[in-house]
Amino acid sequence: MKTTKYFYERSKFKEFVSNITYHQLLQMSDDDFNKWAKSLRNEVATQWDTTNTPPVIGKDEEGIIKSFKKLSANKCDFLQEDYTDDSESLGIIQNFNKDASACNQFFPTMLKTKISIGKSADGGLSIYDHFALPELEDKFIRVMKRAVKRDSMYSYSRSIVNKKDENPFWDGESAYDFIKKVKDENLLSDKWKDIGIWIARVKDLNLNNYGTTNEAYKGFGNLYMSADEVNELKNNGYLTDTMLSNIDEVVDKEVLKSGKENKFYYLIRWYDKTIPIFPKILQIFRLSCGQPAVNFPALTAKMLYENYTEHITNQDKVTVYDPSSGWGGRILGAMSSNKKIHYVGTDPNTDNIIDELGVSRYQYLADFYNEHCTNDYSDTALNFFEPVEEPNTFEVFSDGSELIGNNPKFQKYKGQLDFVFTSPPYFNREQYSEDESQSFKAYNEYEDWRDNFLRPTLTTAYEYLKHDRYILWNIASIKIGSDTYYDLEGDSRKILEELGCEYKGKLKMLMTRMVGLDPSKSGILNSVKHQNKAYKYEPIFVFYKG
Repeated sequence: MKTTKYFYERSKFKEFVSNITYHQLLQMSDDDFNKWAKSLRNEVATQWDTTNTPPVIGKDEEGIIKSFKKLSANKCDFLQEDYTDDSESLGIIQNFNKDASACNQFFPTMLKTKISIGKSADGGLSIYDHFALPELEDKFIRVMKRAVKRDSMYSYSRSIVNKKDENPFWDGESAYDFIKKVKDENLLSDKWKDIGIWIARVKDLNLNNYGTTNEAYKGFGNLYMSADEVNELKNNGYLTDTMLSNIDEVVDKEVLKSGKENKFYYLIRWYDKTIPIFPKILQIFRLSCGQPAVNFPALTAKMLYENYTEHITNQDKVTVYDPSSGWGGRILGAMSSNKKIHYVGTDPNTDNIIDELGVSRYQYLADFYNEHCTNDYSDTALNFFEPVEEPNTFEVFSDGSELIGNNPKFQKYKGQLDFVFTSPPYFNREQYSEDESQSFKAYNEYEDWRDNFLRPTLTTAYEYLKHDRYILWNIASIKIGSDTYYDLEGDSRKILEELGCEYKGKLKMLMTRMVGLDPSKSGILNSVKHQNKAYKYEPIFVFYKG
């Protein structure tokens, strides 16, 4: 009899009717494209609703176990020097390891988290909403046209540049001559028969950015044509409808109401005709259909547990407390640690309760790891010569962190915690569920949230922590629009220092570089230059209870 699994596995998107090639998409009329986008949306939503599988690749059970088994052996040498002049910095954490990514599969509602960008929690949208809500259908179609058909993120095509290694079928011609050669000499045949091309329009062409003097491209730049050249090639039959399907009309310029003139130029994009829409479109969903919730990296948590309890040498096991268990990354980090850890966590999100089993998803994940990725006593009962590895332990509560101190079962940990580390809610930015116990619902004004959620959460953490121990707090201030700023960083520090903690500085946890985002631009909070690249980072503030 097959045992029910409470995690999703590999997505079935390869079987979708909507999984056509990018080449087929370019040939569609607007009506056909709209039908395709609706079909795609329906197939994703249906799979999500019937199997709890969001639009991600995912791993099968064997793949999950294989990845998880790598975690304990990882040395977690992610901490690097910060060579900026930031006196508060304790270093940079550069961890882009994906071995723990399958942790997300144990939390199927993760991409249903609503992300609010306004002053109130009202109006927040999740990735799931973009597929499920009827009123978002037209918006979804527009997004697909821009991000997929016009390929605004360069997922399926890239521009022909004047460097042969980047496009070996190009042989030094101008853009105009290349298009003529494609037809006159049947260039894209035989060896290059799977290469297709289309024309993209750009405005305000700057030769220093797009031309042959482009320093950013180290001496090579995009081939481009004028509107006159494109029209001539079109009128003489060199450019097909497919090649021009992403251009409404070929024009030389437009004059805005302000009187400003935009000059248009035309680039040649090339693509592989055999490439299907999936799985590349999955990244487009994450970047274009709302902001996704992000799990805390399990290996980073493991590193912090081990590094900040290293001075504790008189105990067989350390007890760590996570006031906001989130999406399981930190409990997985604890289970995979080579240091003997007892993880204590709490989270009131009822979506993370498996009703049929009567346990939380945190417990289910931890048990899964201990069963499949450690050698426990039952596994070795028949082999007395094999060393026994006792799994790390845990206890998870379902109280809000501001109320957990009232729970008699939690009170046994008072004065027993060796380390406190979490990533708490950023006020109303992430809405994990519609539970009334969620902090953004219980305290819907920032000052109320700060005083009645943040302060008691930190007070409990401090009072339950032993002396000569650390509190690490991963939080970031949030900016709403141009005039509203919530100082979550400063308020957290103020509260902890009032309680008696000594502020030691901050760690900078680098975030994955996202397409189109320049973290060095003004207005983006918490950015750093590292190894000649600009990154957005999440601060982790370090406090010491002496």
